Amino acid sequence: MVKEGYRNTSIGVIPNDWKVERLSDVGKVTGGNTPRRSTDEYWGGDIPWLTPSQLTGKLINEISETDEYITEKGFENSSVKLLPPGTVIMSSRATIGETVINKVPLTTNQGFANIICDENKVYNYYLLYLLRYITPRLEALAGGSTFLEISRTNVRSVNIPVPPLSEQKRIASILSSVDKSIEKTDEVIEETKELKKGLMQELLTKGIGHSEFKDSQFGEIPKSWEIKQVKNTGKVITGSTPRTADEENYGGYKLLVGPGDLTDNKYIYNSEKKLSEIGFEKTRKLPKGSILITCIGATIGKMGIAGIELSTNQQINSIICNNKYDNEFVYYCLNKNFRIYKSYISNQAVPIMNKTTFSNLSLPVPSLEEQKKIASILLTVDTKIKKEKEYKAKLERLKKGLMQKLLTGEIRVNTDMEV
Repeated sequence: MVKEGYRNTSIGVIPNDWKVERLSDVGKVTGGNTPRRSTDEYWGGDIPWLTPSQLTGKLINEISETDEYITEKGFENSSVKLLPPGTVIMSSRATIGETVINKVPLTTNQGFANIICDENKVYNYYLLYLLRYITPRLEALAGGSTFLEISRTNVRSVNIPVPPLSEQKRIASILSSVDKSIEKTDEVIEETKELKKGLMQELLTKGIGHSEFKDSQFGEIPKSWEIKQVKNTGKVITGSTPRTADEENYGGYKLLVGPGDLTDNKYIYNSEKKLSEIGFEKTRKLPKGSILITCIGATIGKMGIAGIELSTNQQINSIICNNKYDNEFVYYCLNKNFRIYKSYISNQAVPIMNKTTFSNLSLPVPSLEEQKKIASILLTVDTKIKKEKEYKAKLERLKKGLMQKLLTGEIRVNTDMEV
């Protein structure tokens, strides 16, 4: 049953005062083109020329610069079209639905469906968010064997919900404010990452409060520091995988960590594969705090720290630090110096660093007290990054919920408020 003030339509339940319009009814849908690549005089001019690759994976609302530019001759000798500022530019080839609004006149290649909005019918920033929200519908209309593409004919025929203009602007304003918060949080994360990078360089080579230094393979380090090998820091363990044919080994809650489980999250609390108690007993168990390093494959050097007791497969070497070494310090030190260690990786189809080579890797080490101080400083920065990432994730969840409710009219907004 439809609640009062709403009605059923071809695109679902919407408020009574909203319309259902085709995209072609609210704007002009046009495409782009590519000037001939072999003609040098068509390229390197002053006219911005956009391709979908510049948008893929980048959640930006506005664009004023492009990676490539064409000349007047390139423009005149191709079917590219100069799009006025404010056009809603949407990628029509995989990845479909990447959407942006141009701040300057620009052109695009043929991988876009561009909507020049009728300002009396649709607010361009409302349409920007709406197209992102209905991307699954757009993808369902796509075809093609080499890559998915939605034709401009199909784009023109897409039905969309159209609220009164004042409501469109208010919806866009609300979603834009969340986007700005996400953008600011991203900036804080990147700034903090840069701070961490500088601190790691300083603390893991210069230490804290030293005045005398000596040369080493890692550059100048404090005179009191020693060069140790990974095997000196604790027990080195290569993981193993219980027989996959034995069903009794799998399906429980014990972690079997593989390279794919080592992500940007420093501490490991989950894994794609889970072992039963029986399977876990057949592995080399690692206590909480163990350092995990991928030593085989494309992600060689990817690291993490066990957040709970777990096991790993044979692509990962791990260190259980002894009481002379702080595991957090060793983690940071290995992380910073892995670019040096890459020279020890065997050059073959699948990159590999065996257990012996890994165990013999060198690292500069201060006293345990200084290790803990250095690790504490870097941990503080890591905690800041983690909190900002969690806040960003919270904002993204908020935005997703708002899009669901605002762009369907489930929640109405106060259009009397200033936009």
